Amino acid sequence: MSKKLLTFVFFTLPFLSTFKAQQLLKPSPTEIASLPHWAQLMYGDHVNVFEVQNAYENYYRTHPFVKSYHTQYYKRWIRSQQYFVDDNGFIEEPSIYDINVRRQAYLKKQNNNAKTSDWTIVGPITNFQEGLTQGSGQTNVYSFDQCSGQPNICYCGTEPGEVYKSTNGGLNWELVSKNLDFGSGVTSVEVHPNNPNFILAGGNNGIFRSIDGAQNWTNTLPSTGLKVNELYILPDNPNIILAATGKGLYRSTDAGQTWNQLFTEKSYDIKQKPGSTQTLYLLKNNPTLIRCEFFSSTDAGLTWSLQDTGWYSSTDPARIDGGGRLAVSSADPERVYAYLIGDSKPNDVGYIGLYRSNNSGQTWTLPNGPVGGPYSTSHPNLAQGTPTWNYHQGFYNCALLANPLNADEILIGGLNLYRSTDGAATFASVSGYVGGPLNLHVDNQDFRVIGNHTWITTDGGIYHSTDFVTTQPDFYMSGVHGSDYWGFDNGWNEDVLVGGLYHNGNLAYHENYGTGNFLELGGGEAPTGYVNPGDNKLTYFSDVNGKRIPASLDGAIQNASFGINPNESYWAAQSSELVFHPNCYSIAYTGFENQLYRTNDKGVTFELIETFGTNPNEKVNYIEISSSNPQVIYLNQKAASGNTGKLWKTTDGGLTWSQITTPTGNSSRMLLAIDPLNESILWLAYPSGANGFKVFRTIDGGSSWQNLTSSLLNNESIQSLVHIAGTDGGIYVATNKAIYYRNNTLDFTIENNGLPLFTNGNILKPFYRDQKIRLATYGKGIYESNLVENPSEVIARITVDKLNQTAVCLIDSFYFDDYSFLSHQGATWQWTFPSGIPSASNLRNPAVYFQSPGQHLAILQITDANGHTDTDSLYVELTLFDYQPGIQEDFQQQFLPDGWSVKDHNGSGTWTLTTNTGGFGASTQATVFDNYNINSQGSSDDLIMPLQTSYLNAQPYLYFDVAYARWGGGYSDSLQVLVSTDCFETEQVLYFKGGLDLATSPDNQSFFTPTNDQWRKDSVDLSNYYQQGNIQIAFRNIGDWGNSLYLDNINIGSMANLSPTKPMKRLVYPNPACPGSLIQLSGAQGEWARLIDQNGKEVARWINVAEIKLDGQTKAGTYLLQVYSKELISNHTLIVVE
Repeated sequence: MSKKLLTFVFFTLPFLSTFKAQQLLKPSPTEIASLPHWAQLMYGDHVNVFEVQNAYENYYRTHPFVKSYHTQYYKRWIRSQQYFVDDNGFIEEPSIYDINVRRQAYLKKQNNNAKTSDWTIVGPITNFQEGLTQGSGQTNVYSFDQCSGQPNICYCGTEPGEVYKSTNGGLNWELVSKNLDFGSGVTSVEVHPNNPNFILAGGNNGIFRSIDGAQNWTNTLPSTGLKVNELYILPDNPNIILAATGKGLYRSTDAGQTWNQLFTEKSYDIKQKPGSTQTLYLLKNNPTLIRCEFFSSTDAGLTWSLQDTGWYSSTDPARIDGGGRLAVSSADPERVYAYLIGDSKPNDVGYIGLYRSNNSGQTWTLPNGPVGGPYSTSHPNLAQGTPTWNYHQGFYNCALLANPLNADEILIGGLNLYRSTDGAATFASVSGYVGGPLNLHVDNQDFRVIGNHTWITTDGGIYHSTDFVTTQPDFYMSGVHGSDYWGFDNGWNEDVLVGGLYHNGNLAYHENYGTGNFLELGGGEAPTGYVNPGDNKLTYFSDVNGKRIPASLDGAIQNASFGINPNESYWAAQSSELVFHPNCYSIAYTGFENQLYRTNDKGVTFELIETFGTNPNEKVNYIEISSSNPQVIYLNQKAASGNTGKLWKTTDGGLTWSQITTPTGNSSRMLLAIDPLNESILWLAYPSGANGFKVFRTIDGGSSWQNLTSSLLNNESIQSLVHIAGTDGGIYVATNKAIYYRNNTLDFTIENNGLPLFTNGNILKPFYRDQKIRLATYGKGIYESNLVENPSEVIARITVDKLNQTAVCLIDSFYFDDYSFLSHQGATWQWTFPSGIPSASNLRNPAVYFQSPGQHLAILQITDANGHTDTDSLYVELTLFDYQPGIQEDFQQQFLPDGWSVKDHNGSGTWTLTTNTGGFGASTQATVFDNYNINSQGSSDDLIMPLQTSYLNAQPYLYFDVAYARWGGGYSDSLQVLVSTDCFETEQVLYFKGGLDLATSPDNQSFFTPTNDQWRKDSVDLSNYYQQGNIQIAFRNIGDWGNSLYLDNINIGSMANLSPTKPMKRLVYPNPACPGSLIQLSGAQGEWARLIDQNGKEVARWINVAEIKLDGQTKAGTYLLQVYSKELISNHTLIVVE
């Protein structure tokens, strides 16, 4: 952007520090009075944000979380107000004068520094679902238009406040508003019908105009809170433009250069009568009658007349005007439809009705009455989620479109997409929460029809159809990178990116997917996403648990366990994240409420380490583990209210903790960054800090603090803080506007070259392998840049999958990897294992085994391309497994059993535990290989168990229960049982069945779950292995994309002299269960439990549970049951059947 344009924008645009999502309307006083206390506080006057947050947390600690209008209002309200909360929790928005002064200061910064950063977009550019099908959840697109004279030219506006342009009919998109601040989402775009270079775009900050194809923009109606709902250019006289906004109706007669205000009341939509050059229609608010009204104009919008014969009216004190949309059709120019939302009375749940006029609005009828509720299958609520889910999103999801070739056919968009083919008399679902014949993302935004092109925009993106959405439309989002990242992490040695998005679930990128290509992993809109640093394809999410992402874009996504929901927040800079031990990538720490937890098994289970105080709302947030001394850990605890948080430190790995005095300032939230070479050097930032009190450093472990704050950071909120290892104290901070950098010799400089001028940064992550810094943003995707300052030294660090191991075979390996702060370009690794095999390696990630129990040393020397070198060493410990002479395994306790292992020969899948079935119905769990979803293409996957053979003379038979159904045709799988006396250096096949010989059920084209009588008991004679010492037995699945293969009740030999089993973990039974069933929980009693459906939605919650009772209305399906206690957090798959 030129200096001249920057100066001009300042004078014409009031400054907002971040965009505001389109806000929902407050409910009526009648409805508010019936809501939970937290919602009443939120909708009240002079709101205290801290009080609302605490009331919200306390309420959902004892009640099931159900997504509703009010929880969504809370989510958006928190985000929009977080920058204006004072130390006491009250909202203090700056004046217009202060906003402009801050804008001027911010723009002045752009020319004060010589920037060395070079930010470029990483993505997401194009999304895919599993199986290489088109994606459906990338960016929330509020608005769309296409030039009818040159249909290859399209524009769209996103919720995060960006405009994109396509020059090939929507196939590819390019950002064209990089330096604009709309102060909100781009709620309307309008292109000249014949001149594709003339474009208008509207948001809270005004109406922006371009006459050169979006290369340059001018704000011709600067404002605050304008809320542009619709822009309309008259095709026959393009100098006349109408703007329906939250501040009224505006009209321009000079092509948008100047504007006249015709109405001050909220205006919602404008349409032109087909075939007429002068007749226009308008929907606007009547604040006195509290309703939406229809007006018509016969002089191109200069004057307007109310048309309300047969129109909706209500006098109920609970009525709400939620707005509406209009639709017209060239097939019948007299036909007008009006889709009205809001409430005419209590319990209307956001819907009033779809009205129809056959005479240009002179009279109206409601073909599908009554007004609002009560609802039925023949009279559906077109705005809400489902008939049993009383949730809607008001004008935020409100769209209407009539077929230009058939006036009786209309599309109606709310949370779902509906169609009527009889002029609004009846409705059928097309897609959404209620289902339908097509598959489109939920939450509809803008509908357009231009020529034979129909466009549907949703929270996930843009759909294109040429048959009025009769068949599945195409998803046209390649290049729209405005994904709204609420969580983010990246890999260490592999280029992996993950994160949770607002509206669009979780995305993953791997370096093998291709530039800009991302994979959708499912989920809701959680601020989540974590990568295991030593097993980079293993990723974690609070709403969909663990996911092992495939190495290629066409590979299968595998499920993995994740036994906790970390503290995460809709606020920026308020998460505990998942922080891994620097020497073992199976160990990680996270916070849950006011407690610190640790996993020792890559996230499968978590154990409580420490509870900080008694208030669960004083949540554990950021955790920093010293890389040079892992016994030293820092963490901060956010304030539940007020401006004082807590900073804690341990020097003995978490056994004891001491509170550190924090520097002066608002410490309610803190960000931490530690020097990997010195556990006493820690940087701290206050996201809510006042000017002059934002960034600090200690060099003595918190005994004293130095204030590093610069005036360059004034009036900005710090949202991420990272130290770049190997530099002279280099740190990055991301704020709600830009990126800054400093070191010990250079004060803060702005480093946003290549970023959008106003970038609301969420999370920064260094990627040392490629010497990059990554930034996940709120609403503008992921960017990366070369480091401002390249490290002057390298830091060697060893990580391993386990620090101690009980080995079944002497050749069982320790899997080492490099966790060094090192650029891989031209780097070398030299490992030494004095007692290991191999004894040396130049691989980055060697596998090593040791032949004797005890401690064993590993040494790593790294060297970068510049000759910088460093060395690290680490001891691991080996003990040998005590083989047993008998096995009796029903998979009712831990999985995998002690000493058992799995071997995935091709990386596509493995044996897992199922809680859906057990052998002959006698148990509730078994092990399964999912050939139905995993195409192993003939490769094998082993479930391996150890056995001591001294009792095989008396009881030589291995017995096991098996269940299997073929899919049919050529899709059939096989099972082998193999024995090895040398840890599978060699092996012998003792059992081999496949196809019909293996099957215990008829062919099944659905996922096979065996009934009680669809099992068979098979056996294998092991008598030849008597007195052969220790052997291993493998159940080998040879997969060919058939169907699921189950094993249970594996029994062999004498059970004499077996050592005691580990304490039983929590069991859930019966499972499957019916609606209304009483579910027993054995093991540690749960403090609370919750039931989550496959969309990540919590559907039930129980407190202090040894047993739970399912609601009688629980739908059949597969659920996640999470049970929490201080001793154990466990996840269970629960099947509910009719």
